[in-house]
Amino acid sequence: MSDATEDDELPPVAQAAWETYLRMSVTKNTYYEFMQSLEQKYDKGGTPSEKENQKLAVMLQAHSETVSEFNEAMREVSDPDERMLLLNKMG
Repeated sequence: MSDATEDDELPPVAQAAWETYLRMSVTKNTYYEFMQSLEQKYDKGGTPSEKENQKLAVMLQAHSETVSEFNEAMREVSDPDERMLLLNKMG
């Protein structure tokens, strides 16, 4: 079972997955916010510049990497109780 002592405290392996989840959320939000800004900027028919497309590609790559890290971190949370604590925290 978990060695958590408070409702919001996670055991180390689940805490690592939680931190990776938070990083993944940041990269996702950053990517989507930039995409939305481009959509608003070009909603009258323009297209993003090569520099903007490259920035999107870099952001997408960063997000893909954090998704992979998160998937690996979740595989490490093998205890069912610890996994449930984590999933509950993720909401």
